[in-house]
Amino acid sequence: MTRRPTLLRHLLTTALPASIVLCAGSGLAVAEPMIGRSFNNYGLPGAVDTPSAEMLPDAELTATAAKSELTERVGLVFQLAPRVTTALRYGKFDSTEERRGYVRDRSFDLRFQILDEAAGTWRPAVAVGIQDAIGTGFYSAEYIVATKTITPTLRASAGLGWGRLAQGGGIGSPFGDRPGPDTGTGGELNADTWFKGEVAPFASVAWAAGDKLTLVAEYSGDEYACETGDADTCARSVWLSDSDPLKNRINFGATYQLGQNYQVGAYVLGAKHVGVQFTLLTSPRRAAYPSGLEPAPAPVRPRPDRASDPDGWSGVWASDPTAQPAIQKALGDALADEGQRLESMVLTADRAEIRIRNERYIQQAEAVGRAARLMTRALPPSVETLVITSSEAGMPTSSVTLRRSDVERLENTEAGQIANAAALTDAAPRPAGLVPTPGEFPDLDWAIKPYLSTGLFDPDEPFRYEVGGEVTARYEIVPGLVLQGSLRQRAFGNAEQEAPGSYAVDEYLALSDDEITEQNNGVYRVRSDSRMYTGNDKLQVPRLTLNWYGRPTQTVYSRVTVGLLERMYGGASAELLWKPVNSQLALGAEINRVRKRDYRDAFELLDYEATTGLVTAYYEFGNGFRGSIGAGQYLAGDVGATVEVSREFANGWEVGAFVTKTDLSADEFGEGSFDKGVTISVPLSWGTGLPSLRTVGGTLSSLNRDGGQQVNVRGRLYETVRDSHSVRMYDGWGKFWR
Repeated sequence: MTRRPTLLRHLLTTALPASIVLCAGSGLAVAEPMIGRSFNNYGLPGAVDTPSAEMLPDAELTATAAKSELTERVGLVFQLAPRVTTALRYGKFDSTEERRGYVRDRSFDLRFQILDEAAGTWRPAVAVGIQDAIGTGFYSAEYIVATKTITPTLRASAGLGWGRLAQGGGIGSPFGDRPGPDTGTGGELNADTWFKGEVAPFASVAWAAGDKLTLVAEYSGDEYACETGDADTCARSVWLSDSDPLKNRINFGATYQLGQNYQVGAYVLGAKHVGVQFTLLTSPRRAAYPSGLEPAPAPVRPRPDRASDPDGWSGVWASDPTAQPAIQKALGDALADEGQRLESMVLTADRAEIRIRNERYIQQAEAVGRAARLMTRALPPSVETLVITSSEAGMPTSSVTLRRSDVERLENTEAGQIANAAALTDAAPRPAGLVPTPGEFPDLDWAIKPYLSTGLFDPDEPFRYEVGGEVTARYEIVPGLVLQGSLRQRAFGNAEQEAPGSYAVDEYLALSDDEITEQNNGVYRVRSDSRMYTGNDKLQVPRLTLNWYGRPTQTVYSRVTVGLLERMYGGASAELLWKPVNSQLALGAEINRVRKRDYRDAFELLDYEATTGLVTAYYEFGNGFRGSIGAGQYLAGDVGATVEVSREFANGWEVGAFVTKTDLSADEFGEGSFDKGVTISVPLSWGTGLPSLRTVGGTLSSLNRDGGQQVNVRGRLYETVRDSHSVRMYDGWGKFWR
């Protein structure tokens, strides 16, 4: 399984893959940004506490921070599909009996729109939602809600709610009693509580008082029982605060739109407590520079007529031993200006194949299109067949074959026409006459840059960070054999070395492996002592590896990696991947033998050893959705499976989620019960308009536990080869002529 470099960690549910498959194809009109709409303080479309049935524009991503005298909440909301909205949230409220004086809790929401609003009729939008679907359930609620636009400036919503939305004003319990919040390890689906207990009505109205100002009023059954100390309603008195209760169930709010991407708001809860809110709206489909700022490619150069260049058309030039070196040099220089490397070339009188490495463009189709244009400018007119083979880590991954006459004829047409004229195939084995480009290997690439390492969601220190300087280097000895690594020097930060549990650092260092395992529910701390690796003022070596990539057959790829694989583990990793270029399915197998690294000394190893291995199936569903299922053994010796799903966009954005369940029980795993999280990757080119392969982002999950953990090996094969294979290539084919 592929895992993004860890940045943060948070929640997910196994219901998500089914939601993607069921809803990916449903088509709704994409609305403009949320001018005239409002978000509730859970970050979803709604009033103050209550939801509406509105959907965000497809693929919209919002971040909301809300703070009142009773609670604080921050969250991310993603419109996963036109009818499916997901939310991740981190909340805080005071507690008079909790040792910290407060409770921090994570929650995950899922909302599905059953009906969209029908313009010109009385049919409203209707949605059903589950709030805080897994975990302790402090924010747990379910609802059915309808929303109707009455006038262009007035919108009304009404519905029935359970859980938090029915703490007051209940009208009965049609589906049985509702259990209280989870008193165990949390992290499990709360399905036994859904739509149980009292049900209560709620309603809201939203009025657009101007182009940017929206006023809302609502009747809500959320009485903030856990936050205000109502033991009977909250059902867990240990968490209660001494805050004043609300005076009534009427809430008021106002939001103001600051341009296209920002909203600020304020609200009053129950005529008693005041709160403020800030919302950031963005979308993978709404880039700062939609057309990009990269220079235009060189135009296609039509061939001269036969009379003006008879030698060029006859192919007699191919017998000149100086011809190919001169052509290869000119073409290599031109490709280098386009951010591509010409690794090798085969040239005959009527056919040319170039093997290129794309080092600039998110979409491989753009690299192929620019290479095709340059071939028309560099090659003699007798060359009719153009083959552009993509190469990654020294492995040929796919070949696009074009007729030169089609390139000349279709340059100023839509990209779909050249796609129909092209053939995408598995790259052939090393062809006869392949000439490496002189001076390309060995190749050294290095950089000096600052680094920022962050961590969130720790109840004691919600935001941890470390800042310093980093040197990275990559030395490719021959194609496919790569030595790479990095050095880091910490400068400052609040992320200090800390032992897990109640141990001091020196006490933890004195523990044996058996003692560490015994005090951790019988599971060795393979990840939950990660803070022992922070706060080190010595020069650090996060990674130092030798990687060998190969291609045993046309459809099988291989990787062997040895060295310091990541900050916590060193050892050896081997992988095989079966991935035909035009197949939506790929199969992979990986095995790792590792030892845990010393907490402070960069080149020392501890006694703990582990063997991990996964067999993984990957599948491209289309429409930007893909998924994988991997099963095997993890770092703590536990056995289980990982399911991962993601949605990606033509400009390089990717939002995904994963869940891992192993044979560890909830008690053995500890808080959270099983591993889960989301991944976000944002290309720098989306914000700058300049072509680049660099991305920012990582993994968000709530906890750093020990079950279901993998070795963080860089350069895994599936992500390495798939950009030049059919689904990704054709998804980005609109960039061919860019």
